[in-house]
Amino acid sequence: MTEFLDACYDAIRKQGKAIPETLASVDFEETEIISDGRPIVLVGCGDSYAAAEYGKWAFLKVGLNAISMSPTEMSHIALDKRSVVIGITASGRSLATIDALNRAKSKGATTVVLTDNPEGKAVESADHVWTTRSGVNSYNISPSSPTTTAMVYLLKVAGGLSNAADERLHNDVKRLETLGKRLVDWADRKGRAILEMIDIGRPLYLISEGPNYVAAMIGHMKFNEYSQMKSILGRREEVQHHYALSINDNDRAVLVSDSPVTPDDISYMNVLTKTLKMQAYHLYAGDELELLTSLAQTIPNAIALQMAAYHTVLKFNSSKKQWKQPHADAFKIY
Repeated sequence: MTEFLDACYDAIRKQGKAIPETLASVDFEETEIISDGRPIVLVGCGDSYAAAEYGKWAFLKVGLNAISMSPTEMSHIALDKRSVVIGITASGRSLATIDALNRAKSKGATTVVLTDNPEGKAVESADHVWTTRSGVNSYNISPSSPTTTAMVYLLKVAGGLSNAADERLHNDVKRLETLGKRLVDWADRKGRAILEMIDIGRPLYLISEGPNYVAAMIGHMKFNEYSQMKSILGRREEVQHHYALSINDNDRAVLVSDSPVTPDDISYMNVLTKTLKMQAYHLYAGDELELLTSLAQTIPNAIALQMAAYHTVLKFNSSKKQWKQPHADAFKIY
């Protein structure tokens, strides 16, 4: 194993500690700016875009008016002094996110940076700074802990704004504060199970919908980042509607679903494996972690796919020392 891969795995394992520490650090006084029904726009790039999408689902769940988008799409929407723009950048250096925050400020919007690096450049463009506690020492590795800590930060903010009747969401936040190593161990087992059906010569379809689509997004990015194989991201309906037409026998798929499993999930898996003749794995949180909402279940599912991608590169290219560097440097993103 190389230093690069060792650092990637260490960052994945750190989530057992980083998630509860981040949840414990949330200060609700700092998050009151989104409690009055103002329109919220969440932006981010790469994994931070997945976190923005997750934040959208979390805020919509508690009745807030929220959308997510790529930072470069913000020129297509109207912003004013009632708007709140939350820019998510783990390293605090995303040029597109910084530009979006500056654009938002020029329109009078309130700006927030959700970051793992409170010393990063992005904080200069923010009226408010929310800080995660990922525990990583470098942002030049496959993002893992900085992503899920941003997600749980937004989950706890949403939970703090929900009414008392939403017991399941409150209980899930408390549960995530206590799972620790059990959460990561569960994800490691699931990741190794997914590895068993991986063929790097074939595409891997990551399929989901709703909050768990964010887990599929993260898995999609992890498999592509390590450059060992191609992954394809699709919503359940998209696969039904048109992706199915290009699938070949023995292509691979992971269906990420809510738990408990429904008859529709079972039927969907049967179509993947029997009709389309794919090799497929059904990823869902199950009863072991005792997480009741799809928002909370998305966290372990995302970590499981981080693990699956890591174990894939470890199996097929354990000497990997860095990114596919010419491609990583092709666009100026930092």
